[in-house]
Amino acid sequence: MSDHDPNRMQTPTPRDHDVASMSELMPFRSSKIKIWKSPLFLLALLAAVVTPMLFGLMIKALDGETVQLRMGSLIIIGAIGVFFLLMVIQLAVYLYVRPGRSLWVYMLTFLLVGIILASPLAIPYFVVFREILPGKIDPAQQYDFATQFIKMLFAAGLMEELLKATPILIGMWLTFQAIKTPNLTTNPAYKLLHVRGPVDGALMGVFAGGGFIFLETAFDYIPRFSNQVLQQTNDPAAAVATGMLLLLPRVFGGLVGHMAYSGLFGYFIGLAVIRPKQMWQLLAIGWVSSSVIHALWNSVDKISPMLNYAVAGACAVGVVGAILKARQLEASFTGAAPLATSGSIVVDRAARPAPTPAAPAPQPAAYTPPQPQAPVYAPQPAPAAAPAAAQALALDFDGFIIPLRAGGRVDPGAEPALAGRGVGVVGEVVAHPSRPGVLGLRNSGAGLWTARLRDGGVQTIEPNQNVRLAPGVVIAFDQGLIGAVRTLG
Repeated sequence: MSDHDPNRMQTPTPRDHDVASMSELMPFRSSKIKIWKSPLFLLALLAAVVTPMLFGLMIKALDGETVQLRMGSLIIIGAIGVFFLLMVIQLAVYLYVRPGRSLWVYMLTFLLVGIILASPLAIPYFVVFREILPGKIDPAQQYDFATQFIKMLFAAGLMEELLKATPILIGMWLTFQAIKTPNLTTNPAYKLLHVRGPVDGALMGVFAGGGFIFLETAFDYIPRFSNQVLQQTNDPAAAVATGMLLLLPRVFGGLVGHMAYSGLFGYFIGLAVIRPKQMWQLLAIGWVSSSVIHALWNSVDKISPMLNYAVAGACAVGVVGAILKARQLEASFTGAAPLATSGSIVVDRAARPAPTPAAPAPQPAAYTPPQPQAPVYAPQPAPAAAPAAAQALALDFDGFIIPLRAGGRVDPGAEPALAGRGVGVVGEVVAHPSRPGVLGLRNSGAGLWTARLRDGGVQTIEPNQNVRLAPGVVIAFDQGLIGAVRTLG
Protein backbone atom coordinates (compact mmCIF):
# COMPACT_ATOMS: atom_id res chain seq x y z
CA MET A 1 0.00 0.00 0.00
CA SER A 2 1.41 3.32 -1.02
CA ASP A 3 1.81 6.25 1.33
CA HIS A 4 -0.95 8.08 -0.56
CA ASP A 5 -3.56 5.34 -0.52
CA PRO A 6 -6.93 7.21 -0.71
CA ASN A 7 -8.68 4.42 1.21
CA ARG A 8 -6.58 5.00 4.30
CA MET A 9 -8.22 7.11 7.02
CA GLN A 10 -6.64 10.54 7.20
CA THR A 11 -6.10 11.93 10.70
CA PRO A 12 -5.45 15.58 11.46
CA THR A 13 -1.87 16.49 12.11
CA PRO A 14 -1.43 17.33 15.80
CA ARG A 15 -0.68 20.97 16.39
CA ASP A 16 2.82 21.73 17.63
CA HIS A 17 2.15 23.83 20.73
CA ASP A 18 5.74 25.05 20.74
CA VAL A 19 4.98 27.04 17.58
CA ALA A 20 2.71 30.12 17.59
CA SER A 21 -0.41 29.72 15.49
CA MET A 22 -1.52 32.20 12.84
CA SER A 23 -4.25 33.57 15.13
CA GLU A 24 -1.64 34.08 17.84
CA LEU A 25 0.59 35.97 15.44
CA MET A 26 -2.35 38.09 14.21
CA PRO A 27 -4.76 38.05 17.18
CA PHE A 28 -7.19 40.52 15.63
CA ARG A 29 -7.99 37.89 12.97
CA SER A 30 -8.81 35.16 15.50
CA SER A 31 -12.26 33.59 15.08
CA LYS A 32 -12.43 33.06 18.85
CA ILE A 33 -12.55 36.74 19.78
CA LYS A 34 -14.94 39.50 18.67
CA ILE A 35 -12.96 42.70 18.78
CA TRP A 36 -15.85 44.84 17.54
CA LYS A 37 -17.91 43.93 20.59
CA SER A 38 -15.23 44.97 23.05
CA PRO A 39 -15.91 48.25 24.91
CA LEU A 40 -12.17 48.64 25.33
CA PHE A 41 -11.72 48.56 21.54
CA LEU A 42 -14.36 51.27 21.16
CA LEU A 43 -12.37 53.49 23.52
CA ALA A 44 -9.12 52.73 21.67
CA LEU A 45 -10.80 53.48 18.33
CA LEU A 46 -12.08 56.78 19.72
CA ALA A 47 -8.53 57.67 20.80
CA ALA A 48 -7.25 56.83 17.32
CA VAL A 49 -9.75 59.25 15.79
CA VAL A 50 -9.45 62.19 18.17
CA THR A 51 -5.69 62.25 18.86
CA PRO A 52 -4.56 63.57 15.44
CA MET A 53 -7.51 65.97 15.52
CA LEU A 54 -6.48 67.36 18.91
CA PHE A 55 -2.94 68.12 17.73
CA GLY A 56 -4.29 70.18 14.84
CA LEU A 57 -6.80 71.99 17.05
CA MET A 58 -4.12 72.73 19.64
CA ILE A 59 -2.08 74.67 17.08
CA LYS A 60 -5.13 76.68 16.03
CA ALA A 61 -6.08 77.40 19.64
CA LEU A 62 -2.61 78.76 20.45
CA ASP A 63 -1.61 80.42 17.16
CA GLY A 64 -4.87 80.97 15.29
CA GLU A 65 -5.06 83.97 12.95
CA THR A 66 -8.17 85.37 14.65
CA VAL A 67 -9.59 85.35 18.15
CA GLN A 68 -12.74 83.67 16.85
CA LEU A 69 -10.66 80.82 15.40
CA ARG A 70 -8.81 80.35 18.66
CA MET A 71 -11.97 80.31 20.75
CA GLY A 72 -13.75 78.00 18.32
CA SER A 73 -10.83 75.57 18.47
CA LEU A 74 -10.89 75.75 22.27
CA ILE A 75 -14.58 74.78 22.37
CA ILE A 76 -13.98 71.77 20.12
CA ILE A 77 -10.94 70.68 22.18
CA GLY A 78 -13.01 71.04 25.34
CA ALA A 79 -15.86 68.96 23.93
CA ILE A 80 -13.49 66.19 22.81
CA GLY A 81 -11.57 66.22 26.08
CA VAL A 82 -14.69 66.15 28.24
CA PHE A 83 -16.27 63.33 26.22
CA PHE A 84 -13.13 61.18 26.19
CA LEU A 85 -12.45 61.52 29.92
CA LEU A 86 -16.09 60.81 30.73
CA MET A 87 -15.94 57.69 28.58
CA VAL A 88 -12.88 56.47 30.50
CA ILE A 89 -14.68 56.91 33.83
CA GLN A 90 -17.95 55.41 32.61
CA LEU A 91 -16.22 52.49 30.93
CA ALA A 92 -14.31 51.71 34.14
CA VAL A 93 -17.60 51.57 36.08
CA TYR A 94 -19.27 49.49 33.35
CA LEU A 95 -16.42 46.95 33.19
CA TYR A 96 -16.36 46.65 36.99
CA VAL A 97 -20.10 46.11 37.30
CA ARG A 98 -20.37 43.82 34.21
CA PRO A 99 -24.17 44.07 33.97
CA GLY A 100 -24.52 41.51 31.17
CA ARG A 101 -25.98 44.13 28.87
CA SER A 102 -24.57 46.07 25.92
CA LEU A 103 -22.68 49.30 26.62
CA TRP A 104 -24.92 51.01 24.05
CA VAL A 105 -27.93 50.60 26.36
CA TYR A 106 -26.28 52.87 28.90
CA MET A 107 -24.86 55.21 26.26
CA LEU A 108 -28.45 55.74 25.11
CA THR A 109 -29.21 57.22 28.55
CA PHE A 110 -26.16 59.49 28.13
CA LEU A 111 -27.49 60.61 24.74
CA LEU A 112 -31.10 61.13 25.86
CA VAL A 113 -30.08 63.37 28.77
CA GLY A 114 -27.99 65.45 26.37
CA ILE A 115 -30.93 65.76 23.96
CA ILE A 116 -33.30 66.83 26.75
CA LEU A 117 -30.86 69.41 28.12
CA ALA A 118 -30.02 70.90 24.70
CA SER A 119 -33.60 71.06 23.37
CA PRO A 120 -36.92 72.72 24.24
CA LEU A 121 -37.74 69.58 26.23
CA ALA A 122 -35.79 71.15 29.12
CA ILE A 123 -38.00 74.27 29.26
CA PRO A 124 -40.74 72.78 31.52
CA TYR A 125 -38.11 71.77 34.07
CA PHE A 126 -36.67 75.31 34.19
CA VAL A 127 -40.09 76.96 34.34
CA VAL A 128 -41.42 74.78 37.17
CA PHE A 129 -38.36 74.70 39.42
CA ARG A 130 -36.75 78.08 38.70
CA GLU A 131 -39.78 80.28 38.01
CA ILE A 132 -42.78 78.78 39.82
CA LEU A 133 -40.90 77.17 42.71
CA PRO A 134 -38.29 79.12 44.74
CA GLY A 135 -35.27 78.20 42.62
CA LYS A 136 -34.59 81.52 40.92
CA ILE A 137 -31.06 82.78 41.64
CA ASP A 138 -29.79 86.31 41.07
CA PRO A 139 -26.04 86.06 40.25
CA ALA A 140 -25.48 89.61 41.46
CA GLN A 141 -26.89 88.92 44.92
CA GLN A 142 -25.12 87.28 47.86
CA TYR A 143 -27.11 84.77 49.90
CA ASP A 144 -26.51 83.25 53.32
CA PHE A 145 -26.18 79.47 53.61
CA ALA A 146 -29.84 78.74 54.40
CA THR A 147 -31.17 80.81 51.49
CA GLN A 148 -28.53 79.45 49.10
CA PHE A 149 -29.34 75.87 50.11
CA ILE A 150 -33.11 76.28 49.58
CA LYS A 151 -32.64 77.91 46.18
CA MET A 152 -30.11 75.29 45.11
CA LEU A 153 -32.39 72.51 46.33
CA PHE A 154 -34.99 73.56 43.75
CA ALA A 155 -32.80 75.08 41.01
CA ALA A 156 -30.10 72.38 40.94
CA GLY A 157 -31.08 69.44 43.13
CA LEU A 158 -34.71 68.62 42.44
CA MET A 159 -34.75 69.99 38.89
CA GLU A 160 -31.52 68.50 37.54
CA GLU A 161 -31.93 65.14 39.25
CA LEU A 162 -35.43 64.74 37.82
CA LEU A 163 -34.20 65.75 34.36
CA LYS A 164 -31.36 63.23 34.45
CA ALA A 165 -33.65 60.51 35.80
CA THR A 166 -36.32 60.98 33.11
CA PRO A 167 -34.99 58.24 30.74
CA ILE A 168 -34.61 55.84 33.70
CA LEU A 169 -38.16 56.53 34.87
CA ILE A 170 -39.39 55.83 31.33
CA GLY A 171 -37.45 52.55 31.44
CA MET A 172 -39.12 51.66 34.75
CA TRP A 173 -42.54 52.36 33.24
CA LEU A 174 -41.73 50.12 30.25
CA THR A 175 -40.79 47.29 32.61
CA PHE A 176 -44.10 47.53 34.45
CA GLN A 177 -46.02 47.71 31.16
CA ALA A 178 -44.34 44.51 29.96
CA ILE A 179 -45.97 42.61 32.82
CA LYS A 180 -49.41 43.64 31.56
CA THR A 181 -48.51 43.24 27.87
CA PRO A 182 -45.83 40.53 27.36
CA ASN A 183 -45.63 41.32 23.62
CA LEU A 184 -44.02 44.64 24.57
CA THR A 185 -40.77 42.76 25.19
CA THR A 186 -40.23 42.62 21.41
CA ASN A 187 -40.46 46.43 21.10
CA PRO A 188 -37.05 48.04 20.32
CA ALA A 189 -37.67 50.84 22.85
CA TYR A 190 -38.27 48.25 25.56
CA LYS A 191 -35.13 46.28 24.69
CA LEU A 192 -32.96 49.41 24.82
CA LEU A 193 -34.41 51.26 27.78
CA HIS A 194 -36.17 48.92 30.22
CA VAL A 195 -34.83 48.73 33.77
CA ARG A 196 -34.26 45.23 35.13
CA GLY A 197 -33.36 46.27 38.67
CA PRO A 198 -30.92 48.27 40.82
CA VAL A 199 -27.85 47.43 38.71
CA ASP A 200 -29.43 48.90 35.59
CA GLY A 201 -30.80 51.86 37.52
CA ALA A 202 -27.46 52.76 39.11
CA LEU A 203 -25.49 52.35 35.86
CA MET A 204 -28.04 54.30 33.84
CA GLY A 205 -27.78 57.02 36.47
CA VAL A 206 -24.00 57.15 36.16
CA PHE A 207 -24.26 57.51 32.38
CA ALA A 208 -27.09 60.06 32.70
CA GLY A 209 -24.83 62.13 34.94
CA GLY A 210 -22.10 61.84 32.32
CA GLY A 211 -24.42 63.17 29.62
CA PHE A 212 -25.32 66.15 31.81
CA ILE A 213 -21.65 66.91 32.55
CA PHE A 214 -20.78 66.72 28.86
CA LEU A 215 -23.37 69.28 27.75
CA GLU A 216 -22.95 71.59 30.73
CA THR A 217 -19.13 71.60 30.76
CA ALA A 218 -18.30 71.54 27.03
CA PHE A 219 -20.94 73.97 25.82
CA ASP A 220 -21.62 76.21 28.85
CA TYR A 221 -18.87 76.38 31.47
CA ILE A 222 -15.79 76.28 29.22
CA PRO A 223 -17.06 78.84 26.63
CA ARG A 224 -18.54 81.14 29.28
CA PHE A 225 -15.55 81.31 31.61
CA SER A 226 -13.04 81.47 28.75
CA ASN A 227 -14.89 84.41 27.19
CA GLN A 228 -15.00 86.16 30.55
CA VAL A 229 -11.21 85.87 30.88
CA LEU A 230 -10.77 87.01 27.28
CA GLN A 231 -12.85 90.13 27.92
CA GLN A 232 -10.96 90.93 31.13
CA THR A 233 -7.42 90.31 29.85
CA ASN A 234 -7.69 90.46 26.06
CA ASP A 235 -5.30 87.50 26.10
CA PRO A 236 -6.48 84.47 24.06
CA ALA A 237 -3.78 82.25 25.59
CA ALA A 238 -5.11 83.00 29.09
CA ALA A 239 -8.64 82.22 27.91
CA VAL A 240 -7.50 78.87 26.47
CA ALA A 241 -5.65 78.01 29.68
CA THR A 242 -8.73 78.84 31.75
CA GLY A 243 -10.89 76.53 29.67
CA MET A 244 -8.46 73.64 29.96
CA LEU A 245 -7.97 74.11 33.70
CA LEU A 246 -11.73 74.20 34.25
CA LEU A 247 -12.20 71.00 32.27
CA LEU A 248 -10.28 68.82 34.73
CA PRO A 249 -12.19 69.40 38.00
CA ARG A 250 -15.52 69.45 36.17
CA VAL A 251 -14.91 65.97 34.69
CA PHE A 252 -12.93 64.33 37.48
CA GLY A 253 -15.43 65.61 40.00
CA GLY A 254 -18.24 63.99 38.04
CA LEU A 255 -17.75 60.64 39.77
CA VAL A 256 -18.55 62.30 43.11
CA GLY A 257 -20.81 64.90 41.50
CA HIS A 258 -23.47 64.53 38.82
CA MET A 259 -22.69 60.83 38.25
CA ALA A 260 -22.98 60.12 41.97
CA TYR A 261 -26.24 62.03 42.42
CA SER A 262 -28.00 60.42 39.48
CA GLY A 263 -26.42 57.01 40.15
CA LEU A 264 -27.91 57.08 43.65
CA PHE A 265 -31.35 58.11 42.34
CA GLY A 266 -31.10 55.47 39.60
CA TYR A 267 -30.38 52.80 42.21
CA PHE A 268 -33.63 53.63 44.00
CA ILE A 269 -35.53 53.61 40.70
CA GLY A 270 -34.18 50.12 40.03
CA LEU A 271 -35.06 49.11 43.59
CA ALA A 272 -38.62 50.30 42.96
CA VAL A 273 -38.79 47.91 39.98
CA ILE A 274 -38.14 44.86 42.15
CA ARG A 275 -40.02 46.25 45.18
CA PRO A 276 -43.14 47.77 43.57
CA LYS A 277 -45.14 47.76 46.83
CA GLN A 278 -42.82 50.53 48.05
CA MET A 279 -42.43 52.21 44.67
CA TRP A 280 -43.47 55.74 45.62
CA GLN A 281 -41.57 55.66 48.89
CA LEU A 282 -38.37 54.44 47.19
CA LEU A 283 -38.66 57.01 44.40
CA ALA A 284 -39.12 59.79 46.94
CA ILE A 285 -36.11 58.64 48.98
CA GLY A 286 -33.91 58.51 45.87
CA TRP A 287 -35.01 61.88 44.50
CA VAL A 288 -34.82 63.78 47.79
CA SER A 289 -31.51 62.26 48.98
CA SER A 290 -29.74 62.90 45.67
CA SER A 291 -31.20 66.43 45.49
CA VAL A 292 -30.20 67.33 49.05
CA ILE A 293 -26.59 66.25 48.61
CA HIS A 294 -26.48 68.09 45.26
CA ALA A 295 -27.76 71.27 46.93
CA LEU A 296 -25.24 70.88 49.75
CA TRP A 297 -22.37 70.74 47.27
CA ASN A 298 -23.58 74.01 45.74
CA SER A 299 -24.00 75.82 49.06
CA VAL A 300 -21.69 74.58 51.86
CA ASP A 301 -18.87 76.88 50.75
CA LYS A 302 -20.96 79.68 52.27
CA ILE A 303 -19.91 78.17 55.61
CA SER A 304 -16.46 76.84 54.71
CA PRO A 305 -14.92 75.53 51.46
CA MET A 306 -13.44 72.67 53.51
CA LEU A 307 -16.95 71.21 53.86
CA ASN A 308 -16.85 70.33 50.16
CA TYR A 309 -14.48 67.50 51.10
CA ALA A 310 -17.14 66.06 53.40
CA VAL A 311 -19.86 66.33 50.73
CA ALA A 312 -17.63 64.73 48.08
CA GLY A 313 -16.75 61.92 50.49
CA ALA A 314 -20.43 61.33 51.22
CA CYS A 315 -21.08 61.12 47.47
CA ALA A 316 -18.30 58.53 47.07
CA VAL A 317 -19.78 56.41 49.87
CA GLY A 318 -23.31 56.79 48.48
CA VAL A 319 -22.71 55.88 44.84
CA VAL A 320 -20.21 53.05 45.46
CA GLY A 321 -22.40 51.63 48.22
CA ALA A 322 -25.40 51.70 45.88
CA ILE A 323 -23.50 49.93 43.09
CA LEU A 324 -22.13 47.23 45.39
CA LYS A 325 -25.53 46.65 46.99
CA ALA A 326 -27.11 46.46 43.54
CA ARG A 327 -24.62 43.75 42.54
CA GLN A 328 -25.20 41.82 45.75
CA LEU A 329 -28.98 42.02 45.27
CA GLU A 330 -28.72 40.76 41.70
CA ALA A 331 -26.54 37.82 42.71
CA SER A 332 -28.88 36.75 45.52
CA PHE A 333 -32.02 37.65 43.57
CA THR A 334 -31.25 35.51 40.52
CA GLY A 335 -29.52 32.66 42.31
CA ALA A 336 -26.41 33.14 40.18
CA ALA A 337 -22.87 33.03 41.49
CA PRO A 338 -21.55 36.54 42.18
CA LEU A 339 -18.97 37.98 39.83
CA ALA A 340 -15.46 38.73 41.05
CA THR A 341 -15.71 41.67 43.41
CA SER A 342 -12.30 41.78 45.10
CA GLY A 343 -14.13 40.78 48.26
CA SER A 344 -16.34 43.89 48.18
CA ILE A 345 -19.68 42.04 48.43
CA VAL A 346 -20.75 38.86 50.20
CA VAL A 347 -23.59 36.66 48.97
CA ASP A 348 -25.02 33.89 51.18
CA ARG A 349 -22.26 33.87 53.76
CA ALA A 350 -22.09 30.38 55.21
CA ALA A 351 -23.10 30.19 58.84
CA ARG A 352 -20.28 29.29 61.24
CA PRO A 353 -20.93 26.49 63.72
CA ALA A 354 -21.32 27.66 67.27
CA PRO A 355 -18.21 26.98 69.37
CA THR A 356 -18.44 24.02 71.74
CA PRO A 357 -18.30 25.25 75.33
CA ALA A 358 -15.33 24.02 77.30
CA ALA A 359 -16.04 21.41 79.93
CA PRO A 360 -16.05 22.87 83.46
CA ALA A 361 -13.09 22.05 85.63
CA PRO A 362 -13.78 19.11 87.99
CA GLN A 363 -14.75 20.16 91.51
CA PRO A 364 -14.30 18.02 94.62
CA ALA A 365 -17.61 16.37 95.39
CA ALA A 366 -19.17 16.95 98.80
CA TYR A 367 -20.41 13.91 100.70
CA THR A 368 -24.19 13.48 100.49
CA PRO A 369 -25.96 10.63 102.27
CA PRO A 370 -27.87 8.40 99.91
CA GLN A 371 -31.57 9.21 99.58
CA PRO A 372 -34.31 6.86 98.42
CA GLN A 373 -35.32 7.65 94.86
CA ALA A 374 -38.70 7.08 93.25
CA PRO A 375 -38.61 5.94 89.62
CA VAL A 376 -38.85 8.87 87.25
CA TYR A 377 -40.39 8.34 83.84
CA ALA A 378 -39.18 11.41 81.94
CA PRO A 379 -40.11 11.58 78.24
CA GLN A 380 -37.24 10.79 75.95
CA PRO A 381 -36.11 13.57 73.58
CA ALA A 382 -37.42 13.21 70.06
CA PRO A 383 -34.82 12.28 67.48
CA ALA A 384 -33.43 15.21 65.55
CA ALA A 385 -35.45 15.89 62.43
CA ALA A 386 -33.73 15.22 59.16
CA PRO A 387 -33.20 18.21 56.94
CA ALA A 388 -36.29 18.92 54.91
CA ALA A 389 -36.01 17.93 51.29
CA ALA A 390 -36.20 20.65 48.73
CA GLN A 391 -39.67 21.31 47.40
CA ALA A 392 -40.44 19.62 44.10
CA LEU A 393 -41.39 22.41 41.68
CA ALA A 394 -43.05 22.52 38.28
CA LEU A 395 -44.07 25.02 35.64
CA ASP A 396 -47.80 25.12 35.00
CA PHE A 397 -48.74 26.21 31.46
CA ASP A 398 -52.54 26.40 31.65
CA GLY A 399 -52.74 22.93 33.16
CA PHE A 400 -49.80 21.37 31.31
CA ILE A 401 -47.11 20.59 33.87
CA ILE A 402 -43.35 20.50 33.28
CA PRO A 403 -41.36 19.29 36.34
CA LEU A 404 -38.36 21.40 37.35
CA ARG A 405 -35.29 19.52 38.54
CA ALA A 406 -31.67 20.67 38.76
CA GLY A 407 -29.94 19.98 35.47
CA GLY A 408 -33.26 19.66 33.63
CA ARG A 409 -34.29 21.46 30.46
CA VAL A 410 -37.48 23.38 29.74
CA ASP A 411 -38.48 23.42 26.06
CA PRO A 412 -42.22 24.14 25.79
CA GLY A 413 -42.00 24.45 22.00
CA ALA A 414 -41.19 20.73 21.80
CA GLU A 415 -44.24 19.68 23.84
CA PRO A 416 -47.06 18.40 21.56
CA ALA A 417 -49.67 19.34 24.18
CA LEU A 418 -48.77 23.03 23.75
CA ALA A 419 -49.38 22.87 19.99
CA GLY A 420 -46.21 24.71 19.02
CA ARG A 421 -46.59 27.54 21.52
CA GLY A 422 -43.31 28.73 22.92
CA VAL A 423 -41.09 27.69 20.01
CA GLY A 424 -37.65 29.13 20.73
CA VAL A 425 -38.25 29.31 24.48
CA VAL A 426 -35.49 27.28 26.10
CA GLY A 427 -34.56 27.20 29.78
CA GLU A 428 -32.17 25.26 31.98
CA VAL A 429 -32.85 24.52 35.63
CA VAL A 430 -29.73 25.37 37.61
CA ALA A 431 -28.90 24.83 41.27
CA HIS A 432 -27.82 27.73 43.45
CA PRO A 433 -24.01 27.61 43.84
CA SER A 434 -24.07 27.85 47.64
CA ARG A 435 -27.66 27.23 48.85
CA PRO A 436 -28.79 23.61 48.58
CA GLY A 437 -32.35 23.17 47.39
CA VAL A 438 -32.61 26.61 45.76
CA LEU A 439 -33.20 26.44 42.01
CA GLY A 440 -33.11 28.99 39.23
CA LEU A 441 -34.29 28.93 35.60
CA ARG A 442 -31.72 30.19 33.10
CA ASN A 443 -32.88 31.80 29.85
CA SER A 444 -30.98 29.76 27.25
CA GLY A 445 -32.91 31.16 24.30
CA ALA A 446 -32.68 34.47 22.46
CA GLY A 447 -35.80 36.23 23.75
CA LEU A 448 -36.61 38.23 26.86
CA TRP A 449 -38.65 36.90 29.76
CA THR A 450 -40.47 38.90 32.41
CA ALA A 451 -41.27 37.47 35.84
CA ARG A 452 -43.62 38.64 38.56
CA LEU A 453 -42.22 37.52 41.89
CA ARG A 454 -44.08 36.50 45.03
CA ASP A 455 -43.70 39.94 46.63
CA GLY A 456 -45.07 41.65 43.51
CA GLY A 457 -41.62 42.59 42.25
CA VAL A 458 -40.74 42.50 38.58
CA GLN A 459 -37.65 40.91 37.04
CA THR A 460 -36.58 40.92 33.42
CA ILE A 461 -34.57 37.84 32.43
CA GLU A 462 -32.35 38.34 29.40
CA PRO A 463 -30.48 35.52 27.63
CA ASN A 464 -28.02 33.73 29.96
CA GLN A 465 -29.64 35.25 33.06
CA ASN A 466 -31.49 33.39 35.82
CA VAL A 467 -34.74 33.83 37.71
CA ARG A 468 -35.03 32.22 41.10
CA LEU A 469 -37.77 29.57 41.22
CA ALA A 470 -40.32 29.53 44.03
CA PRO A 471 -44.04 28.74 44.25
CA GLY A 472 -46.08 31.75 43.18
CA VAL A 473 -43.57 33.13 40.66
CA VAL A 474 -45.18 33.77 37.26
CA ILE A 475 -42.97 33.99 34.15
CA ALA A 476 -44.10 35.57 30.87
CA PHE A 477 -42.08 33.91 28.09
CA ASP A 478 -41.95 34.81 24.40
CA GLN A 479 -45.08 34.81 22.25
CA GLY A 480 -47.38 35.43 25.21
CA LEU A 481 -46.66 32.03 26.80
CA ILE A 482 -47.10 32.28 30.58
CA GLY A 483 -46.00 29.71 33.13
CA ALA A 484 -46.66 29.68 36.87
CA VAL A 485 -44.25 28.00 39.29
CA ARG A 486 -46.01 25.70 41.77
CA THR A 487 -45.20 22.76 43.97
CA LEU A 488 -45.35 19.34 42.35
CA GLY A 489 -47.60 16.80 43.95
